[in-house]
Amino acid sequence: MTGGTSESGHSGIRSVSLPGFHLHEIHPGDWASHRDIRLEMLRDAPDAFWYTYADEAAFEEADWRSRIEGAWLVQAHDRTGVIGSAGLGSHWEPERAHTATLFAMYVAPRARGAGVGKALVRAVLDEARRRGKDRVVLEVADVNTAAMGLYERSGFVRTGVTHPHPRRAESVGVEMEYVFSASE
Repeated sequence: MTGGTSESGHSGIRSVSLPGFHLHEIHPGDWASHRDIRLEMLRDAPDAFWYTYADEAAFEEADWRSRIEGAWLVQAHDRTGVIGSAGLGSHWEPERAHTATLFAMYVAPRARGAGVGKALVRAVLDEARRRGKDRVVLEVADVNTAAMGLYERSGFVRTGVTHPHPRRAESVGVEMEYVFSASE
């Protein structure tokens, strides 16, 4: 799923077509589509994310551009527009230099069950490997069983680590990890 070099100098996917949709690496110029899908995800699944719609609805264009510059982000598009998104973050602490984080994974309700989530996870894993990472971690709310199932089918396993949910005392974030094999 990897491709050439993007305009910003990042290598990895620029745009990959799959049956019914395509993946597109986003850059600061894509801030409006990133804002729109991010706000949609926060409205649609507020307990799946640590930030709230109210937190991010107030962001200005410069805030959105800055957030894009600080991460590797990919969107899924179909003929109707953006139908999903995921991000990859790197850790700069020496002890975690070979670990990346999958974050802000979302598939719009109208696109669920069509392979979009699987393709987004695979794109994030491919980019992490391309960047020399040995491991990708994520955190998913324990009540989000559909996402947990997707991650498990994609090769992630639970680490046993949990964190309190910021707004729901009865819920926790479950840490999962994907460890690359030597042959990947």
